[in-house]
Amino acid sequence: MFMLLSLTAFTVGGNAETLEQAFDTALQQDARLSASHHQVAAAEFGLAAAQGQAKPQMSVEALYNRFSDEPSFRVHISPLPATVLPFAQAESTLLHAGVTLPLYTGGRLTNAAKAADAQLSAAHTDVERTRQDIKLSVAEAYVGVLRAQRLLELADSGVVTLTAHLRDVNAFLEHGLVARSDALAARTAEASARQDQMRAATALEIAQAHYNRLLGRPMTTPVVIDDLAQPAVHTASAPQAPGTPAPRAELVGLAHQADALMFQSAATRAAGLPQVVLNAGYNQLQNRYLDKEQLWNLGVGVRWELFDGNVHRRQADALAARAAAVSALRSDLESQIAFQVLAADLMRQESASRIPVAATAVEQAQENLRVSRDRYQSGVGSHTEVLDAETLRIKSGSNYFNALYDNVLAVQRLKRANGEL
Repeated sequence: MFMLLSLTAFTVGGNAETLEQAFDTALQQDARLSASHHQVAAAEFGLAAAQGQAKPQMSVEALYNRFSDEPSFRVHISPLPATVLPFAQAESTLLHAGVTLPLYTGGRLTNAAKAADAQLSAAHTDVERTRQDIKLSVAEAYVGVLRAQRLLELADSGVVTLTAHLRDVNAFLEHGLVARSDALAARTAEASARQDQMRAATALEIAQAHYNRLLGRPMTTPVVIDDLAQPAVHTASAPQAPGTPAPRAELVGLAHQADALMFQSAATRAAGLPQVVLNAGYNQLQNRYLDKEQLWNLGVGVRWELFDGNVHRRQADALAARAAAVSALRSDLESQIAFQVLAADLMRQESASRIPVAATAVEQAQENLRVSRDRYQSGVGSHTEVLDAETLRIKSGSNYFNALYDNVLAVQRLKRANGEL
């Protein structure tokens, strides 16, 4: 006979894997987190590129050119005959080494760098969001294995109980004390319990395979994990006030995305302002007609698109509209998070309150089964009473385990809702 002690005993093996260890293993191999880190690296390169646009740019150029004839001009000074004077070779080379430095861009380069920096910050928050999502998935799979293990133990106990009852019924049948229908009903109930046992075993195998997949292990790897459930009576705390969730990576990330779009909008709008560039360089032109083939140059250039068909303005407006859309999504997400926190805490309190009630029901159901079997063995109870009592015991045990693991899972989900997982 299964006693309450067997339902609430949680053995921790010396080699049992803890939830924190499962977190560490999953985070080391999860492809989603690896992808997020690559996105951070890409954003870092993007920031370096944006910052580099404001630095001096050095270049070296070479040009080889050949005309069909030597370029020349005609000189006619009366009364002298006309004369053709070449001023360049038909074949020549030009070497140029120069430096350009933006002097004024109307904030285009500054805002582009700020946009890249905001995108980098958003990438970092995405890493944190992904990390917490992975941990919640692992926690759910971890609890799923524990729940499946306990439900299999409960199904095993049902087989043991009904097998023992079938022996009692068969013994009475041999002495002609019960009808054959009692034996058939007991045999049917025992077969049904074995089917429940098979289903529970399959559910456990599936839960273990899912858990192993999240940890990057072969799905048939044996799973030995520490039990998180605490059978002691839980005291529910007051729920966190709705509408005031702790800052979460998703909210911070959307804020950075909105900032990046606004900076991109400002940079695009600034492209329509005057762009001033400093140029300096060294030139070497192969031309025997020149007095000097090596020349230095220094200049300041200004480019201003007075009218571009409103392209820059409309592109900037489009980016600003996208930033407003992201800000609106962030406002809606704040409300969603507030609801998630409230719902998760209510589920935690509700499941904690169910635990002592379910534990009491288990005690009563086991005592009811014991009394029903004693009455049947004494010849004063019915076969149906035993089957009903066993059904009630299985149901109460299932309710107890579900209350325990619903509470464990609710705690993890509350941490995720608060951004603390």
